[in-house]
Parts: sequence; structure tokens; C-alpha cells
Amino acid sequence: MKSAALLGLTGQGIETAGEILSSILQSQGYSHRAWRDFSTIIRGGHTAFEIYISEEGEESPPPRIEAIDIAVVWDDEGAKRYLPRVKDKGLLFGPSTTTLVPEENREESPKLGFNVWSLGIIAGYLGIPFSLIEEAVNARFRGESNNKLAHRGYLLGQSKAKDILKPSSLSNVTISGNDALCLGAIAGEVRHYFGYPITPASEILENLSKWLPPIGGKTYQVEDEIAAIHAAIGASFAGKRTFVASSGPGIALMTEGISYLGATEIPLVIIDNQRGGPSTGMPTKTEQSDLLHLRYAGHGEFARILLSPTNVLDCIVVIQEALNLADYYQCPVIIALDLDLALRRISIPWSSVEKAIRSVAVDRGPTLTESAPLEGYVRYRSVDGAPPIRTIPGIKGGAYVASGDEHDERGFMEPNYKEVRHTLHMRRLHKTDHIQYNRPLSIVGNTEAPVAIVGTGSMGELIENIVNLHPDKYVGVLLRQLHPVPMEEISAAVSNVKTVIVAEYNATGQIRSIIEPALVDKNLHSLLRFDGEHYTLEEFENSLNGIESNQNELIRG
Repeated sequence: MKSAALLGLTGQGIETAGEILSSILQSQGYSHRAWRDFSTIIRGGHTAFEIYISEEGEESPPPRIEAIDIAVVWDDEGAKRYLPRVKDKGLLFGPSTTTLVPEENREESPKLGFNVWSLGIIAGYLGIPFSLIEEAVNARFRGESNNKLAHRGYLLGQSKAKDILKPSSLSNVTISGNDALCLGAIAGEVRHYFGYPITPASEILENLSKWLPPIGGKTYQVEDEIAAIHAAIGASFAGKRTFVASSGPGIALMTEGISYLGATEIPLVIIDNQRGGPSTGMPTKTEQSDLLHLRYAGHGEFARILLSPTNVLDCIVVIQEALNLADYYQCPVIIALDLDLALRRISIPWSSVEKAIRSVAVDRGPTLTESAPLEGYVRYRSVDGAPPIRTIPGIKGGAYVASGDEHDERGFMEPNYKEVRHTLHMRRLHKTDHIQYNRPLSIVGNTEAPVAIVGTGSMGELIENIVNLHPDKYVGVLLRQLHPVPMEEISAAVSNVKTVIVAEYNATGQIRSIIEPALVDKNLHSLLRFDGEHYTLEEFENSLNGIESNQNELIRG
């Protein structure tokens, strides 16, 4: 495995250089994983790009690790960050203005142009043919000066090359968690999307604005999140599959709409790409601190389902499952990601992506999108406890009132409250107490191992890798269904272990509080991190060891 890092100022095109490097590696068949860290301000803060590259035809991208083979930094602040992480201090590079970079690794570099110079250094060190760099730089930038900078950097990196990348021939694609959600949504027959930009969910709006029109769909950028969810509700009422996506502040604005879904039993999928809070908080940093809000948000009491993907490919599958569940149970289905999973880019074989896309069949449940004329149709009447039949506008005899006011089975307002609150309301409230969902969690490793690590979202990558490193010590439980809590499945997954560690990116142990009733008689601990950073594999392992040695919760924030 090879690893490289690039750090500069926001506005210097660091991510652009990273995208070029990732694209070239993909074209050459290398599986890899990229990590992005960027400032909350448009110019002035630091932006970092790290890439971890599998070799010799390995299909799975590696995790983020502590050790870096080569790093290029703009200033001494960046040098301080990466000096402890580079394996060889002689492989830290920077412009002549730095003082902490080895003198032989410094060269003149303009502020605007540092990104292509750095790209050249990394490419030269990795042994990527310069012709590929030249072609990519020409495609993105005007002027011969950029290629000259890239070539100068390439020669510098090449002079330090020892063990260049070994050839690979995989047919790969590069996708992020957000990309994966869009692919899954399209496979699930979403053709209309209403959105409003917010970090880290803006990529979804950007992607679908490009991907939907060629297949007959349309994307709408509306004035705010309130408009987004209510427009989506209207589309869903009309029988069109859709979803909304935002982050914590936007989800807060959508909460009234979520309650309206609960009352009218209109299906909708809602995605929360969680970032650090409260309020504006840390908009470019990862966190898993919205989970209790997502579980309970809204005035009054009503049913909902809360899911969380455990890796990038899982995003493709989970959103398709969520669309089916929303149609069947006629309720909001909320998908909780975190920033790191949403923005994480991995390069993997297209066959893996295609398999995930094709893994879920579209199931509209009790939704009638076409029908012969109906007689005596009653929208909210349930037969033998099954979800009521839902019609769409245009079906003769199928019209009904979708009122947010309490209503009777026909949808008419001002019913006999004493009657409907003990009948219709109770059916509506408890319809998702137990759901038919066959992937509430995934078990990684040997269930006879003494310690179980439980987590979801971006923790999934870490848990899988730590279990692979220590198969006799750890078993992983990757949670996918957070509400209703799959009590029996969780209890069965940890039935043989003595110790359970719940790992999550928040300060209060929200996942632990949700699943704790399923973990009775276990030696239970929390591993909490809430400083916005994503663990490297080594940091994660050290934190787990700290819990086991101290037998106390480890809190980092």
C-alpha cells in the first residue's frame, strides 16, 4: 500500500490536485481511498487531501492510516502536522518559504500553482507516467506554465522514488457516499429532486442536476429547506418517488414537514449528512450527534424508521431499501450518514457498484399508481393490520384529503376524536414497531471473539479493518437499523461476548443510549470522539486498547 498527502491553503486548488491524482489512479486500475479535510472559511484556512492506494490488484481500498509515505505542504503549519506522520522525514516537501521541510526538498513555488507542483512531486514519487499528468493538467488548466510547474515537481519527486506503484488492471470507478446515494436513488426510480445547498449534502444536488435530465428527470434548487421538503411531499403525494437531503441545520427546518408526513402517511426518504453541531457548529467536520433528534424530531407522536449505511457501497443499497420501506409503511424513513462517509471517495471495481445497484428490486408496496375505477375507497382504512391502500391523483374513485389536521379514515377533519385517537392514531403510531427489514445489522468476524465493537456510518470502515487485524480478539457489529431498535438481532449478535464497546462520533453516547436495552449483562463501554476528526486506524486501535487497559470510557474531544 502507498499513501500520500497534500496540504495547502483553502483556495489553492488542493482538492483539484487530489481529484486529478485520484482520477489518474482510477484510470490505471488502482483501488484507493481519499480523505479530505477543508476549512469552514472560503479562503485562508488549510485544506488537506490524503490518498491511500492498494497495490497488486487488490479490490478493496485501504483505510485511512497514520503513516504517510510522502507529503507536500505549503507552510510550516502543514509541516508540523505531517512531520510526525511521514515514515521518512526526507519525504516531506514544500516551497522555499518553509523552514521545517528538509532543505533539499524545497523549491520555488507560486501560491497559485502550488497544487500542480505538488501533484507533480507525488506523481513522480509514485512512478505515474508524466504524460498522464500532462494530459490531465492541460484538461483542467490553461497555459504552459502549469505543465512546467508540474514537470519540475515531477523531477523532484522522481529523484526520491524507491518503490514505485506496481501495475494494476482493475476496471475501477471512483465514488463518494453522496455519489452512491444518488446512484441508488436513480436505481430506485427517483426522477425528481428538490434541494437546497448545504455542506456536506450539496454534492447530492449537484450530482442529480447532471444525472437526472438525461433520463427524463429534473432537479429543482428551491429557496430553503422548508420549501425542499414540502415540494418533495407534494411530489410523493402525486406518486413520484423522491427524497430530500440536508445536514443538521437544514433538518431542523424540515422538522415541521416531517410531522406532516407522520399525520398524512405520505412516504418520503430524508437524508441527514451529519456534521458537528450545535447550530452552524463545525460545517466541514464529521459527527454523529443528530441521531436522537432524528429519532424523535417533530411535534406529536408518530411512526418513523431510522437507518444508517455502514460504508460507501452500502449507501447504494440502503437508499433503495428506504424508498421501499417508505412506500410500504407510508412514513418518513430517515437515513443518517456522517460527513466522513458522505464525502469519502473510494475507487473500486465497477462490478461491485453494479452489484449493489441491482441488489434491490423496486417495491411500491400498497401504492396504486394505476387502477380500474374504485368504489367505496377509504384512504386510511387498514384491513387486518396491514398498511392501508394509497392512491395517487388521477385514479377514479381514489381521491382523498391529505390533511395535517387529525382526521377520520376518509381524511375528513373534525372527526370524533375520542374514537379516532384510539383507533386510527394508534395504528398510525405503532405501524413501525416491528418492520420487515432483513439487514438490520452486519456481523464482521468471529462471534466467539471476547470483545464486540458496535458502530455505524464511517465507523464501519474502522471496525472492519480492526477485526481483520485482530480476528481472535474482536467481532464487529455494524448497525444499520437504529429505529425501531432490532433488539433480538443485537442481542443475538453479542450473545457470546463479554465486553461491548460502542464507538461513535459524539459526546453523549447517543447510539449506546439507543441500543443499551439490548446489551444487558454485558461489560459495556463507550468510545467517543467529537473533535470533528476521523480516526486513523492506528488512533482507533490505540483508543480501543486504552479502554481495555483502563476499563473506562475513552472520550476524545
